[in-house]
Amino acid sequence: MKRITLFLLTAFLLTFEAVYGQDGNSQVSYSNLALQFSEQNYNGDPATGYFPSVANLNGFGSFLANPATIGLIEDNYFSFGLVNQSVERENTYLGNSLITEDNFTNLSNIGFIYKAPTEQGSFVIGAGYNSVSDQKGITRLSARNNESTITDQFKDPSSDYNDIAFNAYAIDWGDVNETYLESIFRIGFAEYPGITQEAEVSYETNLGEYSFFFGTEFQKDLFIGISGGLTAGNYTYRRDFLEVDDQNDYNFNFIPSDVEGDSTDIDNILTHDEIDAEIYGFTLRTGLLYKLTPNLNIGLSYLIPSTLVVNEEYYSSITTELDDGSTPFESDFASEEDYEYRIKKPGQLSAGLALVDIAGFDVSISGEMIDYSNLGLDLIKGNDFNFNDEVAIREQEEELEDFMANNYKRVINYKAGIGYQVTNELKLKGGYAFFEGKSRIFEADREIYSAGISAKIAENITLDLNGQYSMWNDRSVAYSYLDFDTNETRAEVIDQDVSLLRIMAGIRFNF
Repeated sequence: MKRITLFLLTAFLLTFEAVYGQDGNSQVSYSNLALQFSEQNYNGDPATGYFPSVANLNGFGSFLANPATIGLIEDNYFSFGLVNQSVERENTYLGNSLITEDNFTNLSNIGFIYKAPTEQGSFVIGAGYNSVSDQKGITRLSARNNESTITDQFKDPSSDYNDIAFNAYAIDWGDVNETYLESIFRIGFAEYPGITQEAEVSYETNLGEYSFFFGTEFQKDLFIGISGGLTAGNYTYRRDFLEVDDQNDYNFNFIPSDVEGDSTDIDNILTHDEIDAEIYGFTLRTGLLYKLTPNLNIGLSYLIPSTLVVNEEYYSSITTELDDGSTPFESDFASEEDYEYRIKKPGQLSAGLALVDIAGFDVSISGEMIDYSNLGLDLIKGNDFNFNDEVAIREQEEELEDFMANNYKRVINYKAGIGYQVTNELKLKGGYAFFEGKSRIFEADREIYSAGISAKIAENITLDLNGQYSMWNDRSVAYSYLDFDTNETRAEVIDQDVSLLRIMAGIRFNF
């Protein structure tokens, strides 16, 4: 079962605290993916966005914060929205910085609201799709590394790259008696001469929720609501890591050649990795809202803990190009079938307060508490393992869960917003959100500033525009390896300064 230890998982389990990555972990470790897939990082409704919606209605997507707010809706309408995101990353690796930029546009929401006729109170139902997690990142690095090489990772016998690295001459026997394996870039040197490294790593997560929900005025001024939905989406990961002998340090004739002479040496080694995953699960949330006065609301909601099922496939290859241009050495491995694992998501408790229509102003605040130390993993269910494999995987599962329990934490995220009804046709909105970092070993707090408008552009048509901007610091692991001299895990880390601009636009058609 290669993917269980693919991309350094075995090495990370040796000394987790010594290794940093995105939000304190490696991008492709199961613990990091559990964190990433369980996070709702935005609301796809342009009318809602990050504006607090636990105690106040902002739009179709308010049910994601509190389904009871849906009971406040007065009109029937159809909603449709798009989102454009621009992400810039400054990647610093071994003292050298490169900037990467990416821009993409996706569907953000589509759905309908229907208010049923009632003699008193209200009963509102709705259904549709909302994007809840839309993350994309590209990391590039270019530097001379005089301390390590990615091939140091491959010589560990427990590494899944070990066999293909040997077949591709990325590693070879370190002595004539063939007692240990060594990086091809260290053999024959008393002191490692270094290597030039070029790499590009990209990932993308798209998760949306297909939901049905309702909100009703259960008693005078007391609203309750329930939503249920199917979470579905995908994740992709690609890594190309190239090491080039551009200074001709490895000028030895020790590899068989099919062009000139009997032997040649290495020009470059390319490591390529792919992961593709499909994700699905079910969500259930409930909430209540109480109007203390005509202008003061309080709200409370709870997202019940749930399970995500992930089906993934993976592929890795190593290609070694030779100095004389002779036929490269290549070797690879791939998943024989989809591997299934499950993520146990923690619950989310949200509370909010809103002042409504005070001289044309709305002011609202909310907080949400999520305990990410309660994240869980099931790496066995859904697969047909033999007994020995199941025992080994269960041990790694327990270590991963111990890591998450000890290094992820309970967070409280805050949101604040203000709206002003300029005219009957135009409303202005502004907001601020603070998302606390989830890791105990790396601080990754995020602040998000947002602004938007809701404008009636025709008798039955409303335009919603929403802009969001945030900046934060991040880290990712280029690779890690076990230093056999000290028995310590070492890592080459990329520091990142990230900025995100998100523009959302939507149309609501009343009917």
